[in-house]
Amino acid sequence: MLISFEGIDGSGKSTQLARTVAWLKSLGYDVLLTREPGGTAAGEQIRAQLLDPRSHLSPRAEFLLYSASRAQLVDEVLLPHLRKPRAIALVDRFADSSTVYQGGGRELGIEEVEAVNMFVTGNLSPDLTLYLDVDYATSVSRRERAGSEPDRLERSPREFFESVREAYWELCERHAARVRRIDASGDEDTVFAQVQAAIAERLPVKP
Repeated sequence: MLISFEGIDGSGKSTQLARTVAWLKSLGYDVLLTREPGGTAAGEQIRAQLLDPRSHLSPRAEFLLYSASRAQLVDEVLLPHLRKPRAIALVDRFADSSTVYQGGGRELGIEEVEAVNMFVTGNLSPDLTLYLDVDYATSVSRRERAGSEPDRLERSPREFFESVREAYWELCERHAARVRRIDASGDEDTVFAQVQAAIAERLPVKP
């Protein structure tokens, strides 16, 4: 089973992923946690280029770098793991991120990006995608409290992130059977309860 976590920065993906890993391992699943861009030696090099504020990338170049990292992750990490018994792979972002960030935010076109995504992943699609939804103000507030230096993407203007959020909402409608919206504006425990409930419905073997 492949589960992706999506959402703008500050939505709480890292926290919820860590809790999900611990929970699924306690149920006896073979759990892999990885991320995009990254997850492989080549992917981490690409990640550094993509997030470096000194990088000046056109929207298409940006999308193709994300795609290269994703293709490597699928071939080198995800497919080998998913062939194992009782295997679950959790990904901090997957192809949907390109759909909303490059297709929506960079205006490359959602349908156009999704078509390339299918080629890049070899038609591998998550069994479940959890979209952790917060508004822009919440995202900024949480990132400021974390005190981390904003990367190249995080320095984008508010309008960009508003477009990304709208694209996520469209994604929820286009792929309603796969994408589940999680209200991530509440406290950690409340959000995790939603995450658990959504995953429990889809587990290959009921806990």
